[in-house]
Amino acid sequence: MSFAHPSYLWALLGLLVPIAIHLWSKKEAKTIKIGSVQWLSESKSKQSSSIQLNEWWLLVLRMGIISLLVLLMAKPQWHSKVSTTSLTYIIEPELVQYTDFMSRFNEISDDQEIRLLRKDLPLKENKQAIVTINSIPDYWALASEMDVLQTDSIVVFTKGFAKGLKGARPETKHKMHWVVIDSALAKETPFLAYKKKNGLQLFSGKSSPFDTKVSKKNIKLGDEFTLSTNGDSLVISGTNPVEKVPVYVQNPIKIALYYSDSLQKDKLYIEAALKALSIYLDREIQVESSLDTEVESNKEADAIIWLSTKPAPKTAKKLLVFKEDALSVSMIIAGVAEHTFYLTKRINSENAVTERLTEQLLQMLEINGEVEKLVAEVDHRSVTAAELETTYTPSKKKQKQLASQHVNPYLWLILLVLLLVERFVAYKRKQ
Repeated sequence: MSFAHPSYLWALLGLLVPIAIHLWSKKEAKTIKIGSVQWLSESKSKQSSSIQLNEWWLLVLRMGIISLLVLLMAKPQWHSKVSTTSLTYIIEPELVQYTDFMSRFNEISDDQEIRLLRKDLPLKENKQAIVTINSIPDYWALASEMDVLQTDSIVVFTKGFAKGLKGARPETKHKMHWVVIDSALAKETPFLAYKKKNGLQLFSGKSSPFDTKVSKKNIKLGDEFTLSTNGDSLVISGTNPVEKVPVYVQNPIKIALYYSDSLQKDKLYIEAALKALSIYLDREIQVESSLDTEVESNKEADAIIWLSTKPAPKTAKKLLVFKEDALSVSMIIAGVAEHTFYLTKRINSENAVTERLTEQLLQMLEINGEVEKLVAEVDHRSVTAAELETTYTPSKKKQKQLASQHVNPYLWLILLVLLLVERFVAYKRKQ
């Protein structure tokens, strides 16, 4: 038996307290009324010490209560025998569905086991149906869970998605061998379509172990592409199984641009950049320019650009405000307030190109936000096995499986019984 917190055992010195109390305690004297003592013969007097052990049963009970409290704080643990496996295979659930891959585990020995790379690392049963989960495992969090496995070696088979690396590289007490199973072909997934004047524009994500790219193409309805009954989704019949993606209506982007006479040239560069964006995105961007003296508070707009030294209007819409900052490394930076951005430099023909004004306006406006959200779901980039390796720190002492959780409940029960008995005896003995 061992203790999780052995330093608490010093509290056993508290056993001296009830002993001292019982040694010095005296019973209350009783007065007995008698008649004359002249006829009583004198006997030899005996002097007894007032220091004596009083009420043995109460003393034993109180010492037992203190001892149990100390043991509960020290958390006694019993060593139990555990069976250690020689080798543990841990497989990402997505790989289990591939028969060719799983065939290598058909004849493993009895001292080897197969677990799944997901929360709690469950054992894989022989005929277990694996439900494919779209979420990517947190590889390093699961690597930390592997420390509790009683095994000599661990081999992890994974697809090694880049999104699975979260946080700092952990330290583990097991040497783990990571094997990244590469996808042979890039996977192209259509995820949405936009309605256009001349048809539909389909966006697809093409992801490989090395990169993820977004492509778009104009399509026409026909045998391969058809609209659903209510027109809110596109049915692609050329795939197996048939795929269905949502259809969005793209309204024109409305921008209200206010400027002062001193920043009129900057206004021209902003308008040119937005026109280039409209052509690149194949989406209409409507820019309505006005002097800073002609502000309309209720004007309908998706974003406001304020090229003036006057205080900018308060709005909940996206707002780009001119605020010159010589120390800024970027032409457009995000402000502290939500949806607020600052134009930190005067625009000229040189920095409009070198600092990518058009690209920064695109990032600020967050055009095609639906695409950006869906791209993350089709990202299948992978990392190398070396990038998945954890930091190995050998344990200084051999780890043993402990069963402290089976001891403490019984100690609490005994303590409760002792408290009840002690109170009953103290009441009867008037102590």
